[in-house]
Amino acid sequence: IFIMNSPKKEISMNKRPFRLEDLPSMIGVSGVKLSSDDSQVLCVITRTDPVQNCRKDSITLINLSNKQQMFLTEGSEPCWSPDGLEIAYEAEDGNLWIYNLEKDQKRCLTRVYQSSYFMGHLAEKKFSWSPDGKYIAYLSALPYSDSNDIGKDARLINRLLYKTKGGRGRSFFTDDHLTHVWIIPVLHGEPELITAGNYNEHSISWSKDSRNIAFISNRSGDQDNNQSYDLWRVNIETKEVVRLTDRFGTLFQPAWSPDGKMIAFLATTGRITTSDSPSEDTHLYILPTEGCSTLCLTRSIDRRIENISWSSSGEFIYFTAGSEGKTSVYRVSVIKGIIETIIDGKFHILEYSLSAKGNDIVYVSTDINHPSEVFLLLQEQNNIIQITGLNNAILNKCLIGDAESIWFKSFDGIDFQGWIMKPAFFDASKKYPLILVIHGGPHNMFGYEFEDRMQLLSAHGYAVLFINPRGSSGYGQAFSNGNVLNWGGGDYKDLMVGVDWIIDKYKWIDKEKLGVTGQSYGGYMTNWIITQTNRFKAAVVDGGISNLISFAGTSLYHSLIESEFNGNASDNFPMLWKWSPLANVRNVRTPTLFLHGELDNEVPISQAEEMYVALKKLNVETSFVIYQGEGHGWRPDLTPKNRYDLYQRMINWFDKHLNVIQD
Repeated sequence: IFIMNSPKKEISMNKRPFRLEDLPSMIGVSGVKLSSDDSQVLCVITRTDPVQNCRKDSITLINLSNKQQMFLTEGSEPCWSPDGLEIAYEAEDGNLWIYNLEKDQKRCLTRVYQSSYFMGHLAEKKFSWSPDGKYIAYLSALPYSDSNDIGKDARLINRLLYKTKGGRGRSFFTDDHLTHVWIIPVLHGEPELITAGNYNEHSISWSKDSRNIAFISNRSGDQDNNQSYDLWRVNIETKEVVRLTDRFGTLFQPAWSPDGKMIAFLATTGRITTSDSPSEDTHLYILPTEGCSTLCLTRSIDRRIENISWSSSGEFIYFTAGSEGKTSVYRVSVIKGIIETIIDGKFHILEYSLSAKGNDIVYVSTDINHPSEVFLLLQEQNNIIQITGLNNAILNKCLIGDAESIWFKSFDGIDFQGWIMKPAFFDASKKYPLILVIHGGPHNMFGYEFEDRMQLLSAHGYAVLFINPRGSSGYGQAFSNGNVLNWGGGDYKDLMVGVDWIIDKYKWIDKEKLGVTGQSYGGYMTNWIITQTNRFKAAVVDGGISNLISFAGTSLYHSLIESEFNGNASDNFPMLWKWSPLANVRNVRTPTLFLHGELDNEVPISQAEEMYVALKKLNVETSFVIYQGEGHGWRPDLTPKNRYDLYQRMINWFDKHLNVIQD
């Protein structure tokens, strides 16, 4: 086990608090891939362009011996060729390109036709280089013209899943295009359709002999209405498709073993589940390629498994899992089933890449007071090296807040975890307002990860409390199930227990100046809280749910309500109304700001409209901000200007209603 302690933050009174103006200077990193000789790493570095109001992805090559960076081209999803001489990537135009390192040349390999059909957050549409280097497999719809139906007077809808992920530059409605598996020769040749039919496919993986491709598909005949996916394989020469599982559940990320004898994949097995945020944890399974009984390798860890990769020897499968606010790298022995922790610490590992020799791991990691950077684990030397310092300029001039982990005991004896972040330039002799921040999901997990929202609140003089109430992932399946059929029940009580405990322990918190905010399910819980108590003097709801009945009928995620409330929404209207904040809206006295994306199909904007109008009718102070062209949430998907505006409005609302005067 390799334990990396988070770098110590130097406290200097010469540093200033983190500001909104610092947001454009933040640099992101993703897409790390080690070269076959383990000497270089590919990554995508994302910078903000405030002038053009956008973000730009730069594919960058880093020499691991001297940490020198070389810009290659703009694009994303870089992938090494097996010989290490070329890189395939997705260009800004959405098409598949090849970059030749020796010649410093790039060429468009093929056009990719996108379908807007939503197959789930974990469904991968990445391309994959064949092990022999001759082909690239990719996912695309059949060729179609770029014309659209904007301006038509009427739209005929016959399908259940007629909405897709809305947002700037995206479709609002599901199109009729289907995503299939294609291959194209890398040197010369035309694209070839490998799968066909009235189905969608996603998440592809090549066999070692480059003759077969594994993929995931829902061929139940009712793909809009269930999550019944299975694992399949197709022979690229004969086009023969073989089903490897039979209504197994919801499957993700197939990965063919190095010897070609097994396929690993992630899955949930519940009969009623969702494409959004299931309560059921994903687990790692293996299956012989000829199809036989599956074996789960990770039940003993009782955590949500993600990001699987085979070791080069085929002896181990590596994966990440969140646990108590941390996300670490583990590996499991395929034969013995023994699970080992490989990289662990008070941080969140976003992604990783194994070396071809199986000795080293390059990964992207973040903690509470450090944005994401690239690190290298040298297993034989028992050494971890930080490769990038993309955000050092921010860290050197800004006072970045840390947070203390606290365990609470709830009303029924359940233990749960939270964190308290003190205000910048904390003075124990003063009183400070407290903001409760609630995560989304509902099965997400707060923890050891850099959150600019927390940092900005701390920098503006607020103590920040963030908690993982029951329903959060990272604490086992029973805990994750803790709010199923009970939204706003035990999880609400957990949050209030945490607030009470913090106020009682820390006398520097002003209990008369409490604020609350959250996004998505966190927005739902913010709406719920203000209908249950008037102790909070200000609330900010971002993309929040207010009416579970109308949400079930208008959201892209109709399956979320079915999963969380065990069946069709129309059979559960009394229960859904019981747990809807709108049902108790007459109790609200808290000044509330609503922030919502105009094109949000995940939590439709009508959810904010219903709550906003109700508060207006009750003469409760409220405002409603609609972000034109935007979809769902605090995500980086927001344009830089809208993200800045959203944070500024949140801070101004709390400053106004908690009587905070800024210098």
